[in-house]
Amino acid sequence: MKFFDTIFIKREFAFEIKVPPSIEIVHMENKVRFRGTMEDISKFAQEFHRLEKLKDGQICKLDKYTLKVSEYITLERNRVNWIELPPKAWLIMGCKFNEVPYEYEDNPLDFNDCGFINKIPFDIGVEVTDLPLRFYQLNEDGTYEKKIIER
Repeated sequence: MKFFDTIFIKREFAFEIKVPPSIEIVHMENKVRFRGTMEDISKFAQEFHRLEKLKDGQICKLDKYTLKVSEYITLERNRVNWIELPPKAWLIMGCKFNEVPYEYEDNPLDFNDCGFINKIPFDIGVEVTDLPLRFYQLNEDGTYEKKIIER
């Protein structure tokens, strides 16, 4: 397959991850975040585990986004609304997103914040709406301060 073909040939989605109506999709310039209750986010996060089973180059649909399984960094990773990760990274993403409702991770949590791989150009994250916002803020002196904002 030539470079031209990889960009312009329409590929079939292996499957589609449906976003439940109870989860709000927050579209941002360089990321998408899914907001919902603890229960909804926990169930939704488990859907990302399915991507680990896909073969290199296969894609999945998630709303208006394309999720690609790739063992290598390709030029496609810079496409609009496109997220490309190795199979195990999709599994880790699902696990990290599932940790947010149990308060083992920050809320909200974007995958680039995990530090498992190089930053992806278009990030993806979750936010649990029935928990306080919890995150670390970098201070001017280089130290971090834990912030908790009740809703």
